[in-house]
Amino acid sequence: MKEEELLADVRELIAEHRLLGYHTHDSRRSERGFPDLVICGRRVLFRELKTTEGTMSGPQARWKWRLLATGADWGIWTPEDLASGRIERELTEIS
Repeated sequence: MKEEELLADVRELIAEHRLLGYHTHDSRRSERGFPDLVICGRRVLFRELKTTEGTMSGPQARWKWRLLATGADWGIWTPEDLASGRIERELTEIS
């Protein structure tokens, strides 16, 4: 599954749960490394989307550690997380 396909599926779930979701533009039009998604419900989630083979860049790791240091809910979602129901569970928790 390509990252774009994962994003489309996650966007559908965000809408189904009536949450607010923001997807960043690519790195040419957004801060380098900022998480792919910011999702607002009862809490705010910062999520990076990756394919099974995807790896984090240096700027993505910096954002990860800064957000975690503030207590933010940061994580990575992959196609496996979609298939296992993890993404659905996390969205349900903040709905």
